[in-house]
Amino acid sequence: MKDYANQNVEYFEKLLKKEDLEKLPLYSTFCELLENCSKKFTDCPAISDMVNTVTYGELYELIARRRAFLNEQGFKMGDNIAVLAPNGLDAMELYMAIPTAGMTVIMLPSAPMALNNSDIRKLIRKFDIKGLFVHSTLQDVTEGLDTKVFDLKATSDNKAEMADVDPEDTAVICFSVNDDPANPYGAMLSHRAIMRAAHNGLFIPGNPFGQRTIAILPLSHVFGAIRGLLTCIYTGALVYACEDMSNIVFDIPKMKPTILTLVPGLAEMVLSVARIKGKEFLDGIETMICGGAYVQPKLIKLAESLGITLFAGYGLTEASNIVTGNVDSATVPDSVGQVYPGTEVRIVDGEIQVKGDVVMKGYYNDPERTAEVFTEDGWLRTGDIGEIDDEGFVHITGLRKNLIILPNGENISPPELERYFMKLDGIKDCLVREESLRGRAILAIAVLPDTEYYSGKEIAEIEADLKAAIKEANNGLPTYKNVTRTTIVSEALDHTVRDRMIEIEW
Repeated sequence: MKDYANQNVEYFEKLLKKEDLEKLPLYSTFCELLENCSKKFTDCPAISDMVNTVTYGELYELIARRRAFLNEQGFKMGDNIAVLAPNGLDAMELYMAIPTAGMTVIMLPSAPMALNNSDIRKLIRKFDIKGLFVHSTLQDVTEGLDTKVFDLKATSDNKAEMADVDPEDTAVICFSVNDDPANPYGAMLSHRAIMRAAHNGLFIPGNPFGQRTIAILPLSHVFGAIRGLLTCIYTGALVYACEDMSNIVFDIPKMKPTILTLVPGLAEMVLSVARIKGKEFLDGIETMICGGAYVQPKLIKLAESLGITLFAGYGLTEASNIVTGNVDSATVPDSVGQVYPGTEVRIVDGEIQVKGDVVMKGYYNDPERTAEVFTEDGWLRTGDIGEIDDEGFVHITGLRKNLIILPNGENISPPELERYFMKLDGIKDCLVREESLRGRAILAIAVLPDTEYYSGKEIAEIEADLKAAIKEANNGLPTYKNVTRTTIVSEALDHTVRDRMIEIEW
């Protein structure tokens, strides 16, 4: 076991002016956050859909009416209440009203075809959902459910005070998909965990106040809910609601955000559009926060070329999705950064383990699975493989469940090899897995070419060039890590599936 890395408080706090840091205390509950922000930013715009805009003072009142409605329906403290809706003012009100009423909010995935009636029935039973708020466009999948169903806009003419909640009460249940996506685990995140994560999200260079953002990532995604919404609420930012992610290319020029929270795939799409349309497409954007998947160094460089600073980080649902952050991405692009305040990280047999405020209480109604992911001394086993360098920077090298064990006993991390080959010119994406050649285990790679890089080239020429480049790159690896078989593909690779190689003919 390697000595664990304590939170690097100085590394992060030096990013903010002392007077700004004093204005942004660490809150312990949703109630404290809303109470203080409603007073500090009363007349500042809080949430807008480009048609309607509410101030922080008005938002506070709207949330109080939502709480009254919950109480009037007979719900009790501790009840689990779900919301099925895209990002919008109504969904955001409920996301904050339910925990401040002393209940637990569950944001269900609302993308088209994400859940059907049968799926929702299973979730209601598994997570004891007492009530469900539904967007008008999704009413058809909620017919005949064995729980109270309400229109998303349902509210009261009355107002209710916030409940007397404890920081350790469960505020949010977030889904963590296992091997059966239709039967997710429910990570119970306390008020303290969510607030610590939201506070840690503040630590980026620059003025934390007066920002504008677009809530692109769904609130069912813990990264989107915390860094995309709550951290912004912390600083009195203006949050534009984005109910349809596909409109983002049209929304950015109209809303002119200063900061965006994105997953790498979305960041690449936005930056690629800017490279075609010109820098003015991203006029006003200074910062991108990227997480949820590995951030390639070339993406950081692309952002830099367009005048945008892209910061990468690392987290998982079970740790409120914010464990480390890298504000030195330009100089240490292959790292996910340093450990945030209130969190500890250690490496045991190569595995990253986490302890601290952000860690979940456990999986809802699943003590056996909870016991599996916690060590005897209380550390969360992430399943991710990594290391910590002498400067305290954490590096992710792979996923324990994805390790390939060769006959000679050598362990191979496919993501580590993929990152190595992604540095080659002309490769847009790649996927490494184990295959068999005449009964012998070999490493194979599927490669998706960068069509822009190979513009005007024939297919045969592209294939020959990439195979030659991979063969040459093998020379920089230990022999046991050499890739033997290369397949060129023409469609996106699914990195969530490693039990089969995707082979698509040109």
